[in-house]
Amino acid sequence: CSAVAKKNAAKELFPSNEPDESAPPSPTQAAPVPKGPLYNYYNVTESKENFTLSMHVLEVDLSNPYVIVRPVTSHSTLFGYAFLSEMHEKWEAVASVNGGFSHTYGLPGGMYAAYGELFTTATGQYPVLFLKEDKAFFEDVKTFVHLEGKTEDARNVIKVGNLYYNQYPKGEGLFVFTPSYGSENRIDKPHLNAVISNGEVRGLTTSHKSFEIPKDGFLVSAIGDYAAKRLENSVKPGMSLEIVHETLTIKGEKVQYDWAFECGSRIIKDGEIVVPDSDTWVGTLNSRAPRTAVCIKEDGTLIFVVVDGRQKGLSDGLTGKELAQRLLTLGIKDAAFLDGGASTEMIVDGKIVNSPSAGRERMIASCFIIKERQQ
Repeated sequence: CSAVAKKNAAKELFPSNEPDESAPPSPTQAAPVPKGPLYNYYNVTESKENFTLSMHVLEVDLSNPYVIVRPVTSHSTLFGYAFLSEMHEKWEAVASVNGGFSHTYGLPGGMYAAYGELFTTATGQYPVLFLKEDKAFFEDVKTFVHLEGKTEDARNVIKVGNLYYNQYPKGEGLFVFTPSYGSENRIDKPHLNAVISNGEVRGLTTSHKSFEIPKDGFLVSAIGDYAAKRLENSVKPGMSLEIVHETLTIKGEKVQYDWAFECGSRIIKDGEIVVPDSDTWVGTLNSRAPRTAVCIKEDGTLIFVVVDGRQKGLSDGLTGKELAQRLLTLGIKDAAFLDGGASTEMIVDGKIVNSPSAGRERMIASCFIIKERQQ
């Protein structure tokens, strides 16, 4: 599918006229569905002579037609940070939980997609949580992105692969930037740009500083002589050009999804503990610390778990394996880490229900929100 999607990436994710967020069918179309609770929240505590624990559990029934669960970024573009309480209020959420890991300046650390539009690609190192209609599932995937277009006379079809997509440029190569990345490409060295507006290549131009990304298209930037020659040889002014992407499992099967968010290491897979001793995001998982996890039960219920930690007398936190064991007691089938430590936070009904380890909120790049579907 095309990454130049129906809506501009800079627009709000929940516009009032968005048909995907419309109310359940009216009684004339189908029998009314009881609203029921939007979520189930409870706190699990444990107190022993040398150990205390406070763990917060938020359960969401995705089959409830009145419930919306979405991963969202702090800003309308991919860079930036905000407090969870700010994002909670912005999205008029009934509950929210801190999101996953990010690079410098808040760029997502892995795959992020909304309404089927790809914002950032999968690393291939960690599982991705997918949301499709009223289902949630984890998959280990890779995303493949290429440019596809036709010459002005439509006789020749060109395909350009081996490129970077909405990634902060650190070396040489071909980089594709959509408006979701921001207003400019953030490249401060000589580079060649192909400007694509409304699906057509408007021209190629060299720049020595950050270059503007067209709001109605995308930008292809080439850093280095080899990349510049590739761009000049394949992309010509006047030709049509679009971004094409697909997400495949490790078995090569195409994944269909509406929303996607890459997590940290798996904790549980198919009911078995698979948590590692460490991962590249959090380091060791063998020490007790605040933790956040996103989980799925056998019946499809989506569960967020927040563990307080580093607070003697309130909660010491959990190791990765200790968290896995407790998740099994909750009936969890699959689970993966979200960001933890001082970022661990859960808000329910406008109140921070856990105790952030820093004694205050920490600014984060993303979160999950639970909100009521507008009628």
